[in-house]
Amino acid sequence: MVIKFSRGPRRWHVRPVFKERCIFSQYNTFIREQSLVHSSLYFNFTRMSPTTFEELAQLVAPRLMRESFRHDVLTVGEILGATLRYLATGESMMDITYAFRMGKSTVSKIIVQCCNAIWDILKDKVLIQQNTYGWLTISNEFESKWQMPNCVGALDGKHIIHQAFPNGGSTNYNYKGTHSTILLALCDANYNFTYVNIGMPGRCSDGGVLKSCELGKQILSNGLGFPEASPISETSGNIPYFIVADEAFPLLTSMMRPYPGRGKQILPINKKIFNYRLSRARRCIENCFGILASRWRVYRQTIIASEETVNAIIKATVVLHNFVKNKETEYGLLSHNYSVNDEVISHQRTSRVPGLMPVSQMGSNFYDQSAKDIRTKLTEYFSNEGAVPFQYNYV
Repeated sequence: MVIKFSRGPRRWHVRPVFKERCIFSQYNTFIREQSLVHSSLYFNFTRMSPTTFEELAQLVAPRLMRESFRHDVLTVGEILGATLRYLATGESMMDITYAFRMGKSTVSKIIVQCCNAIWDILKDKVLIQQNTYGWLTISNEFESKWQMPNCVGALDGKHIIHQAFPNGGSTNYNYKGTHSTILLALCDANYNFTYVNIGMPGRCSDGGVLKSCELGKQILSNGLGFPEASPISETSGNIPYFIVADEAFPLLTSMMRPYPGRGKQILPINKKIFNYRLSRARRCIENCFGILASRWRVYRQTIIASEETVNAIIKATVVLHNFVKNKETEYGLLSHNYSVNDEVISHQRTSRVPGLMPVSQMGSNFYDQSAKDIRTKLTEYFSNEGAVPFQYNYV
């Protein structure tokens, strides 16, 4: 015999504390108040100025607008404000519930909805399109700012730490002993993301992600539409346009990595100079990740959310990084009217793979002769006509 217990009638349709949202929520008591005075507190609270907030709200409004069948329906500003505050602080969703006076289930739903809307609206505006003009613009900036000719981007991966997903096993368990999802990103010389791949499990290495994801496949096959090879000096001959990366990635004609070896007694001076100059350009992506995590502090702690929510958070913060940077500073990709290739940046893991499975070799130090020759030419260039005075202070 099964005994069923009745919960009884509901005491209220909406909790009394939530009925006072229009008076006491942080959106109405702080965001709207500070937007009138344009104070630095507003920027610290939402990570953008009131003007940028209003522009973003207008862009995502068609996706977030709710039918006003009730007097207390959530506005676009409240949804966007709560989402930005969650991303900016990394507070728990319960904290957002109390601060913005919304239901717990409502907060979890609107964060995913808003993040996906931000991604869908902004990705075509702030990420790069495959065209010669765009790559040449980035290459010129790398040469003028970081003295790295024919460079079209810096590549690296970042582990986004989160709570273990239900029934996930060891799929996202990484070498640091945490669960994570990998953000593989390419950036320009001004710390703007140009291409991103989101959703690969944390147990993969950066080289393994490169071989598996759509972005990596296009890099490995020279399918990103780089400009034709051009000389960097009178004696260098034609040098292909390339990406700079660290030791986790292979040496290719379209990707340069440092010489192996550590310590002052291992490498000759010209190879140390090459490693320094490459590292100087490659740190753009490291700085890019640093700015991302500093502005959106949801990355400063373990994210407690579902896989769908984690991927939505990553996508939203990537495009917000470029969008806010363009609006609040004089730099940004929007000035070049770039768009995006959906097949590359939105590649995600769509099926759950087993916790344990056979793993083939993900990478090696083998490379073809043409890639070696290009690195040798760059090494000679950096030690001769392409030398800069300060490079000898760091080798």
